Amino acid sequence: MISLDNDPCPVCGQTRSHILHHTKYPEHHYPVTFTLRRCDNCGLLFNSPRLDETELAQLYGKNYYFFLRDDAREFGRIVAMYQRSIRLIEDQAAEKRSIDIGSGRGYFPAVLKRLGWNASGIEISSDAAQYARDKFGLDVFTGTVEQYSASSGAKQFPVVSAIDVIEHVPSPDAFVAAAAKIVAPGGWLIIDTPNAAAANIQSKDVMWKGFNPFHIYLFSIANLTTLLQRHSMNVVQSFSYGNTPEPMSLRDHLISGIKKIGLARPAAGAYFAMKKLTISNGSPEPHVALAASRIRSEPSYINTADNSGELAANKTGDNIVVIARKVVG
Repeated sequence: MISLDNDPCPVCGQTRSHILHHTKYPEHHYPVTFTLRRCDNCGLLFNSPRLDETELAQLYGKNYYFFLRDDAREFGRIVAMYQRSIRLIEDQAAEKRSIDIGSGRGYFPAVLKRLGWNASGIEISSDAAQYARDKFGLDVFTGTVEQYSASSGAKQFPVVSAIDVIEHVPSPDAFVAAAAKIVAPGGWLIIDTPNAAAANIQSKDVMWKGFNPFHIYLFSIANLTTLLQRHSMNVVQSFSYGNTPEPMSLRDHLISGIKKIGLARPAAGAYFAMKKLTISNGSPEPHVALAASRIRSEPSYINTADNSGELAANKTGDNIVVIARKVVG
């Protein structure tokens, strides 16, 4: 375990923080109490004490929730992902060439490829990276963006995306530095991540969807902007999504009750076993085609009802998108 209680905040450098929440994740075999702290200065949320590198690697095992989703569901998510990211800057990109950090099984760059992009990826999981190569013929670097940016074959790209990634990394400053390094001058970096300033944190407490044992740091638009500016990335657009207030649901109360009586681990075991039986192993090609077709016909996120939701004006929805452009010269 690594204590971050008195370490300088990676965004603002201050050492003062306070405890926001305590909870446990026995269903994920998280070994200790999960304690979330908030930086008293910039509002960054972080997990301390957090797992060390070896313990983090063990956490991303066969029951990691992201690997238990079938192709149909994931490609459905890609449509909305595209409409709130690439769609907003595609006409301003110097060329249709991109790299996706944390590309997983390659779903996002596969759809970009279908839409005419020269799309590639960076993925730390060797199995996921190989799936992307085999199924979609993608060029995927196996490793971290820090490793890629330091490699002899590193290139710069007009568009770099990092969706649901920065909250997982142990050193967000090093991550942003490496990501910025591979953005071409005048190019774009798009970050999509849970929102540390989400209004639903107050109503849902530890049941808020952004709190899980895999998330180390959670950002607001303000402190993520500070971090990006440090590395010559100017934020030109930012917004939140998931802009609907959500009280605790019956499902939330049920899960909370299961945890309190000590049944979280066996209940999760049964759930994960069932999920493995329902994962489709068919060809993903129809899902790629459907996602591309929907992207061509559906509006960008800016023109959706959610962008006019109750929490949109103050950017306090559950997730944020921050789009930054690299300073030229």
